[in-house]
Amino acid sequence: MTAPVARIVTTRMQSAPEPIRLFYINNVFRYSQSYLKREREFCQAGVELVGCNTSEADGEILALLTSSLKQVGLNDVRIDLGHASLLKDLLNAAGLDEQQKVAIQGLLACRDAVGLKKFMEQNSFPSNLRDAFLELSGCRRLNEVSSVSLGGSKYDEVNKQLESLNELQETLKAYKVDDLVFFDFSLTKKIEYYTGMVFEASVPNLGLPIGSGGRYDSFIEKFGKLRLPATGFALEIGKLLQALTAQGFEIPSNTETRVIVSSKFRSVAVEAVKTLREAGVIASLEITRRSLEKTVDYGKITEADYVVSVDSSLKSPVTVYDIKSASSQKVTFKTFLSDIGGQP
Repeated sequence: MTAPVARIVTTRMQSAPEPIRLFYINNVFRYSQSYLKREREFCQAGVELVGCNTSEADGEILALLTSSLKQVGLNDVRIDLGHASLLKDLLNAAGLDEQQKVAIQGLLACRDAVGLKKFMEQNSFPSNLRDAFLELSGCRRLNEVSSVSLGGSKYDEVNKQLESLNELQETLKAYKVDDLVFFDFSLTKKIEYYTGMVFEASVPNLGLPIGSGGRYDSFIEKFGKLRLPATGFALEIGKLLQALTAQGFEIPSNTETRVIVSSKFRSVAVEAVKTLREAGVIASLEITRRSLEKTVDYGKITEADYVVSVDSSLKSPVTVYDIKSASSQKVTFKTFLSDIGGQP
């Protein structure tokens, strides 16, 4: 959904004050050989923070991600974080061709220190680059990155990226989520528009990330004249539910009561619907002037729980049709409201 959001920002939000905070929940479509046919359409929920490129912005996104996953009931949430431009710039500095880049990224992903050393020796890496690759591949936490630096003006951008990770670490400490974030030098995204931090969220025993995101500071300008930095994340709802199930969480069924109010007396019916809604009940008014029997049939189709027929006053007994049990009874409106757990 990042591209549609970018289009909206450039076409409809040109004068919006920055930073712009957006969220969405929508079905998305993705064609990839790695996706099974049934998984190429899935529900995604995400957020985008547009117009700010500070460590505070990145920290807010990561803190929101971790708190969101905890709020839905997940335990042992873990965030693996890398830096898209850091790895790319170091690979370019090493003068590797595309095939060699793929090879070394594979070694980094497998954390094969022996293979990495051998590869760098075979390809005549300068000693400072060799040390940087070995140190970064050994880092597991962001605070460990602070010990890495490269001398020389040709590495100015690399050192800025390393400094940005150090600043991010301090921001995460302020949010008290730094213990959930792990550094992975090899982590990059297949989507090429990422320019800064990239990350994946996971929980044990699932085997797949349930969400991911990162910083993309040069992407929005592709859709217009606005040059705005941005960062965000997206969660796949299906994988989120799989993760909850794997952790033994029972997803509750919809327990909200649904009531259709029918009456020949319009003002009383409107009052009944209003009272039900204020009590937290999903209530609708029968507005088509159909018979009570047809209203009950309609309630069955729309999966309502009750049809309530009210008379000229809510103080008079009402007729309650229980759709699930196919039974009816006369009670006071107050009693009915109490029986279904309404909170007057």
